[in-house]
Amino acid sequence: MSYKTEELVNVLPEAYAVDDAESLLYKLLDAFGAELMTADEKVKRLLKSHWVNYANGPALDGLAAIFGVQRRLLRDGVTPESDDAFRTRLKAVVPTFAGGGTREAVKGAVRSALGLPFDPERLNLPDEFAALGSDINALITLEEFSPTVEKLVDNQVTEVDDASELRLVVDIPTVKESHPRIRWTFRRPDGRRRGRRRLSVELVGTGAGIKTMREGLVVPANEPLILSALDERGHLSAVLGSKDVSHLFVNLDDSAPAIMPEVPRTRSEWKFRAQSGLFDTSKFDCDETYDLPKYAVEMSWRRYEPLTFDVRVPYFLDLSVKQLAQQHGYAGALFEFQELPPERIREVVDQTRAAGVRGHVHFSLNWAEDHDHYEESTRIEGQHRASEEAAATDSLSVGSFNRQTEAHDLGEVFVIGGVWDVSTFDGSYGFQ
Repeated sequence: MSYKTEELVNVLPEAYAVDDAESLLYKLLDAFGAELMTADEKVKRLLKSHWVNYANGPALDGLAAIFGVQRRLLRDGVTPESDDAFRTRLKAVVPTFAGGGTREAVKGAVRSALGLPFDPERLNLPDEFAALGSDINALITLEEFSPTVEKLVDNQVTEVDDASELRLVVDIPTVKESHPRIRWTFRRPDGRRRGRRRLSVELVGTGAGIKTMREGLVVPANEPLILSALDERGHLSAVLGSKDVSHLFVNLDDSAPAIMPEVPRTRSEWKFRAQSGLFDTSKFDCDETYDLPKYAVEMSWRRYEPLTFDVRVPYFLDLSVKQLAQQHGYAGALFEFQELPPERIREVVDQTRAAGVRGHVHFSLNWAEDHDHYEESTRIEGQHRASEEAAATDSLSVGSFNRQTEAHDLGEVFVIGGVWDVSTFDGSYGFQ
């Protein structure tokens, strides 16, 4: 008997004798009580469904829909995310939700889609592993204004004041300026293989631009001249074939070093000018030509698209996280959720981004290799033994010897008398 049945029994007078549980009237009241209990449980569940901690099933999906968060399908593409995992992820999203589409909201959604906490601070790492949290946070990066390469090509030159000019109009909006890369290629209408040219590039209306020095530049036919920026400050890099000719360029006001102009964010016009030999000025022994230069210009630059962003994600995130944990000596758990397959990350970004904004997902392959050097020492073990036997013996033999010696040596001397002042002292001469 439920308490609802008791309340119904207490309402009726004692004359109905409903105290007997086996009576027909009591069983009827008990049936009504059971229905009221079911309705009461549904009301309680309805009240609890307004709270993330207690909502389940469709009620939890409804709360998540307020923040644009949907239940995910796991890697098999069929099994939905469990209520507990979905609730944990939703509770991580809600505190950092600021209208959707923020940088941290997109990065957090991608992190949680890959199994990491929405906010790395939720890992509650000890102070000695603060660097590990920073490295994990840096695994997912977001760059606003996706860069794309634009290119313009033209070869329609016109003759203006004894020179040929070509004008390029750039009418493609960009968020920020960037330095262009110019490929300038001359043709040879007169059959010559090369000629000295005076060249200039001007950003019309600004006074910015570059030009060759007074003596010009010898440009071979069909060999491109590449003009670009050497660094962020725009210092000119001019390469002709395999030769660096940057020193032959100055700014339009004759100042140095030469600076490559940037492509503006709004509409701009670029003027390319090439001048050959001039009467009463050019020299006949310096590869001068008097023809009207014909050439083609290819101008390319990096354009930053508005209302776009790029998200960069390691393709093997679990391997990257494992390597970071080993690097910092951390043995605890770092993943909170079951990760989604890489092809679903784009869907997560589309669900989180703001309306009217286009997001791109780029996966990076980070291969970690061990370049530590190890030297194996060679060890030789052996035993050397030298032995010497010095067993010497002395012997003395004594015998009897009897020897007789007889000498009969004879000598003769024949002396010839010497003559004074003639004989020598070392010859057979005498003075007897």
